[in-house]
This record gives sequence, structure tokens and C-alpha cells, in this order.
Amino acid sequence: MASVLFVTWPGGGNVTPLVALGAQLIERGHDVRVVGSPALAARFEADGIAYAGTEEDLAAAIERAPTAVVVVDYMLPLALSVAEASGRTVVAYVHTLYSAQAMTDHSPMHMGGDLDTVNARRAELGLEPVVRVPDLIDRTDLVLVTTTAALDAPAHPVPGKVTFVGPIVEGKGPNAPWEPPFMDDAPLVVVAMGTTPMGEEEVIVRVLDALADEPVHVFVTVGEHLDPGDFQDVPDNAVVASYVRHAAVLPYASVFVTHAGLSGIGAAMSCGVPMVCMPLGREQPDNAAHVEAAGLGRTVAPDDDLRTVILDVIADNKLHETAAHTRDALDPAAGVHAIEALLG
Repeated sequence: MASVLFVTWPGGGNVTPLVALGAQLIERGHDVRVVGSPALAARFEADGIAYAGTEEDLAAAIERAPTAVVVVDYMLPLALSVAEASGRTVVAYVHTLYSAQAMTDHSPMHMGGDLDTVNARRAELGLEPVVRVPDLIDRTDLVLVTTTAALDAPAHPVPGKVTFVGPIVEGKGPNAPWEPPFMDDAPLVVVAMGTTPMGEEEVIVRVLDALADEPVHVFVTVGEHLDPGDFQDVPDNAVVASYVRHAAVLPYASVFVTHAGLSGIGAAMSCGVPMVCMPLGREQPDNAAHVEAAGLGRTVAPDDDLRTVILDVIADNKLHETAAHTRDALDPAAGVHAIEALLG
């Protein structure tokens, strides 16, 4: 058994894969703790991952209990530096595309500190400065990227420490008994536009209206920030519900309508479901382009007829075949195996 410390923040799609990874490590006999916002404590503790304090407490948390590996969300550059200074084995947890996003000059790492701030902190820790904030990723022992190399599609060879482990998806958990709330076997369109506020209500209504008269069923699952009861005039062939885990819902789906967050994309890949991407912002347009390039779905353009796009994806055998092939090639435990390889 080894002790693994996670360091994260409440960003939405970054949390679910990390909880799932922690649950897998615990099942393998490892001790797992998490440092991050107190708002995340209950979320991790529900899966047996002990809360160990805030990011400001990271150095103390590393020393307070035996810590073999520190797994740090790559968007926390100051935490990456603290972990490096500890002398422990450090894993950069990359939950976006690696080449097209994490390592670029516009990397979301800059949200956690600009170059001057990062290097000032590194000087306090007795560490040498970095030339670019993304260079912090190169200083770790392992870069764990939660997608496939085929989806990431790096234009150039990546360092050997970069490991594409594929999607890490939480199990059905409390949603294990879930079944579609419909009486027949018409194609099921699952719609999920993320778990953090991005003004997705208008997009959901657009999907409901587009499919209202079609021979399909529509199941919309929304984050805790939305009340399903606030959606008015929901068509007879549709249901809007509170959040249900992807692992419970997507095995029934013929198509997944998504905002193209990488966590949702990974869940669809794990279940072999083709996607219709409707990006809302952030890195999602880039993710959607990679989904389309990999033959795993379509992206809705402003001048596209949404109804036609969704029905075409349902009927597209090639998309379904590619999605199924992708699912069958994944190793759900690849992330655990990569970390255990560091432990010897």
C-alpha cells in the first residue's frame, strides 16, 4: 500500500475523473487523501478519499502523513512547485487536451498564476525559475493525460513521461438502478451540458424544441445549479432531471448531446456513444473539433439545423462503429497502472 495525495480545485470536469481515480486506487489497497477547496470535501469523502486541507496547507499536508506520490491538477502551478520542492514523486494530472491546450502559450495554467508569480514562489521554495508556466509540467515525474492519443492528436512527439491513459470515468454509484423513464425502445438522446453554470439553459431548450415531434426520447440531466422544474413546456417525448452519472445513462443512449467538456467526451468514449457537440465556451470548441476529427461525432455549426444533425448522427453507422471500436480499445484502469508503475 502507498499513500497518494491529490491536489485539486472545484472546476467541474476536473473533479469527476480524479474522484474515480481515487476510488480505483483505494480499491487496489492504497491510501488516498485530497487537498483542495473545503467545498470539495464531501464529494471526495463520499468515495472514501479523506480531506487533508486547502492548497495553502499543501506543504504541511505532505509532511503530516506518509506521502509517496503527489498528484497535482496541472492548472495549479503554485501547487506543482510546492510538490516539486517536497522531493516526493509528482504527477501532473492533465484533464484537458495536452498538446493543443495544456502546453501552449495560452495554457489554462495561467489562471493559477502568471510567470512572475510562479517564479517568485519558486524562489521562495529554493527552486530554479521556469521560462514558461507550462514548463512546470515537464518537471514532474509523470504526466497523466485523461484522454487518448488519438483524440489529443499531438502534432509532434511527446516526452516519454506523458501517458495518455484514456478517460477515467466514475462508476454508476448511487445511480446504478437507473433506467430510461420511457415505455418503448425509441432511440434515446441523452443531453448533458456540464455541471457548472455556463448559461446552458437556452441550449437545452433548443434541443428539446428541435426534437419535440421526432420519434426519439430525450433525457436531459442538469447540474446542481439548475432546477429541472424551471424548464417549462417540456415535450411529451422528453424528461429533464437532476444530475445522473454518465455511466448509468449513456449505455442506453443512441447519441450524446454535449457541451464538449473533456470529462463528458470521455464518458461517451467509454460507453461507445457518438456525440453531437454544442460548445458553450472555454476550451470546448477545440475539444469538439478533435471529436469530429477522430470520427466520434459532429459539431453543430451556427447555420446547421440541429434536428437534422442529431438524427443524422443517430443513423450514421460509421460513427457508431468508430465509437464502439474506441470503447473496446480503452483500459479503464490505465491511470492506476501508470501511478503504480511509479511506485515500483
